[in-house]
Amino acid sequence: MEMVKRKGFLLALILTVALAAAGCSKGDGGNNAAGSDNASSPAASSAASGEKVTLKVWGDLANQAVYEEPFKKINEAFMAKNPNIKIDYEFAQSEDSLNVALQANTLPDAFFVQGNKSTKTAEMARNKQIIPLDEYNVIDTSRFPEEAINYTKVDGKIYSSAPSFFDYAMVYYNKDIFDKYGLQAPKTWDEFIKVLDTLVSNKVTPIAVGGNGDFDRYWPIQEMAPAIINEDMINLYEGKPIDETRMTELFDTYRSFVEKGYYGKDFVAMDGKAAQLAFTNGKTAMIYDGTWSNNIYAQTGLNIGRFAMPGKDGVRYAQEGMNNSTTYAVSATSKHPKEAAEYVKFLSSAEAAQIMEDSNGNIPIVKDIKPKDEIVAEFSAFDKIGKNIYHSFSAAATEKSKPQDLLLSEILPKLMTKKITGAQATQILQHELAKK
Repeated sequence: MEMVKRKGFLLALILTVALAAAGCSKGDGGNNAAGSDNASSPAASSAASGEKVTLKVWGDLANQAVYEEPFKKINEAFMAKNPNIKIDYEFAQSEDSLNVALQANTLPDAFFVQGNKSTKTAEMARNKQIIPLDEYNVIDTSRFPEEAINYTKVDGKIYSSAPSFFDYAMVYYNKDIFDKYGLQAPKTWDEFIKVLDTLVSNKVTPIAVGGNGDFDRYWPIQEMAPAIINEDMINLYEGKPIDETRMTELFDTYRSFVEKGYYGKDFVAMDGKAAQLAFTNGKTAMIYDGTWSNNIYAQTGLNIGRFAMPGKDGVRYAQEGMNNSTTYAVSATSKHPKEAAEYVKFLSSAEAAQIMEDSNGNIPIVKDIKPKDEIVAEFSAFDKIGKNIYHSFSAAATEKSKPQDLLLSEILPKLMTKKITGAQATQILQHELAKK
């Protein structure tokens, strides 16, 4: 379910590849929303003229393993309904490739976006790199809750398909390892710490964590933040002061998990994929991951359980977050904006959402989607939806201040490698937040 990276030679190399690719491909990608009646749609008018259109669409490279199967079915279903539109779908989008395409003006016709979960969609909209989709009626607003519609908007206009699912990061655990040491899924923070300490004392690595990627390092603190300082995350989101003592406690807790050996010895060299492999190979007892990754673990044959992070206040927290698996925007450089918008429209439809649900078992926010199985009940076993720390820092960002980027690129790696303390992390972020 929705970050910033490297420069220099690597960016130049990626730019060269992107420009070369642009020379031998055509089209720019789009997508959208609800309903499958194409009789009077923009795409139908192109079909009537007999024009064959190919749309270049980029999917989320980081989640290819999760989305490859459902998107194959979604694209086949769309093309069956729109025989004059061919979808050339490629899992080519990363933060780097998107930034290069934006700089080189070589975006595909449609590509996935994270809506209001980050500032990226708003930046692209205000820079006129993606188009508003209101005139194409891509969303049946009667199907979606207000939060889902707001997710798609920038300055009051719709720029993407609507999310059909709710997502949050949770803890997946190996029930057989838990049973071996007489452990159960914790319902309180103290119980969670006891589980961790019991595993360490038995020379079992408690949690698989990727330590060398911005978002791989991020998942632990996304789960910890509402469990420890949810009130402060709400205040930050609303532009109110935050308690520095509690913020320091959060960062010290993040660092302490490293110091206590909860992530093992080699996690700094691991990325997210390696962490997933360590868990699925039975080398760790747990992993922080999102509901969006359920399909990866469900297919392993392991005896897998799931629980929401328990907070210090005795509340089990999910974090707010619309699922961006089917939320796509249309590039302003697309030669086929009407057809791209029709694709975006289909991605918001009940048919496309059900395909995604049947494959991955997400938490539906739309009533006409049938939940996949009983696993969704485990996903739903939380007491409260807490604030997402990245969303809160993004809401506090200005043109001169980017605390959400600083959190990912500087604060978390330095905490994870024990180069700064929680108090130092708090001061660095407070200095960034003070920039006007």
